[in-house]
Amino acid sequence: MEVRNFCNTVRYSFKSFSTKFLFYHSLLPPISSTTLPTTRPRSSLYIRFSLFHSSISLNSSVFTTKYQFVSPSSSLQIDGGGIYLKIDLCRLHTCRHFRSYSASFDQRTPFATAKQVSEIIDLLRRGEKDLSSKLNGKNVTLSIPSCVKIFHILSREKVSALRFFDWLRSSRPEFGHDSHICSLVIDNCGRLENYEAMVLMLKEFNLKFVRLEQKAFGFLLDSSLHKASLMESTKKVLSVLNEVGGSCQTSGVWSLIEMFCVSGSFDIAEFVIVTAGRKVNHYNVLIREFCRRRDCERAWKLLKEMKLNGCAPNITSYNMVMSCLCTNERFAEATQMLEAIEKDYGLPDASTCDIFINYLCKRGHFDLVLEFLDRMIGRGIEPCIASNAAIIKAYFRSKKYDEAHKFVVDSVTKQRYSSNANYSLLAALHLKKGNVLMASMILHEMMDKGLKPNFRVCMSVSKRLEKSNTKPMQPELMSRYWSIIEK
Repeated sequence: MEVRNFCNTVRYSFKSFSTKFLFYHSLLPPISSTTLPTTRPRSSLYIRFSLFHSSISLNSSVFTTKYQFVSPSSSLQIDGGGIYLKIDLCRLHTCRHFRSYSASFDQRTPFATAKQVSEIIDLLRRGEKDLSSKLNGKNVTLSIPSCVKIFHILSREKVSALRFFDWLRSSRPEFGHDSHICSLVIDNCGRLENYEAMVLMLKEFNLKFVRLEQKAFGFLLDSSLHKASLMESTKKVLSVLNEVGGSCQTSGVWSLIEMFCVSGSFDIAEFVIVTAGRKVNHYNVLIREFCRRRDCERAWKLLKEMKLNGCAPNITSYNMVMSCLCTNERFAEATQMLEAIEKDYGLPDASTCDIFINYLCKRGHFDLVLEFLDRMIGRGIEPCIASNAAIIKAYFRSKKYDEAHKFVVDSVTKQRYSSNANYSLLAALHLKKGNVLMASMILHEMMDKGLKPNFRVCMSVSKRLEKSNTKPMQPELMSRYWSIIEK
């Protein structure tokens, strides 16, 4: 039995890792066949990247995705009771949300020291004719912080960074479509008022679907312009974005609005919205910032202005304002807005349900919570798993353990899609309070109903059973668990 449990643990752990890895890998841009190392077979693709800063070997027969993974050193190591799956993957393209540059592109080339970075900056200041050859002669790799430092210094001193960027993306191709680096290049063009170069760069970025960040327009805030001059410069930027179109226009307008909102320049943000064309998603950026500052009045006023200007708010607009009203203890007004939405725009969504449930749970109004929940379910709205979790946790905070259990049991018939999560959370909360027997009973109860417990919760309960006086109950729990997940 112990051998079987051990093997199943290894298998499930690897399966869990595979699922997470494939999710992260799916976010990466497509990789062309020309990036294949010549020493690898044509039927396989070898990729290395440092998302996890670890080395795990993976045989190509394990994964079946749109890319195959090859490693001649695939291995499973067991050391001190731990299980280590070693993989060595190389990420050839960067990903915005999982960016990591802890290792150099060519591991034989060391990172540039602070002194070498200063020497590179001096070369750029002097505008050397044979810049590329001199930079290559340094025989170093620039890290992201070093690149950012160079861009900042060049922009502050109003020295063009275009030649440096050309060299950088030739030596580090992945930097040529990195949002952070590309945004710094656009900022440099703006500080030099080189809008022609800005247009050319943005057209190139569009081909790589680069999304601009707020940093691309930092020059508008740092230039200490008067309001009229700032408006004029903003107009030029919008004109450039309209000319290039594509992903840079979409992300650029969004980032402009967001930047001015965060800096408190709401009138300029509204100017961008009006000039770029009134769109509800643009208005929502402004509404979100008002709500973040808990300024319900201005958020509500903006909703009315949107209607007058022929740009109807969407459910996201209303949800943000209702959430702001609830945060400011103006629940009655939020309820009135909910009724207005139902009357004029139809049913709200699960996010609306979550806002009101969280508000009522924090104040312990459980009767109203259940009434509101039944009302939403009756209208065909499925509350999100987070809403159910908020209710269960609120019951626990109020020490209403029986009510929490009843809610979870009722969810099997009312909200079958969330039953696994609800039961697993209930078991985890009992385990956290030290009631391992109750946690074990809940896991057995949910398996009696054909529900699969959360792996981590089940493993945690199993370990606690093994360490306590109830050790004989552990094999039974795990036996049932492995049998139910194999169905």
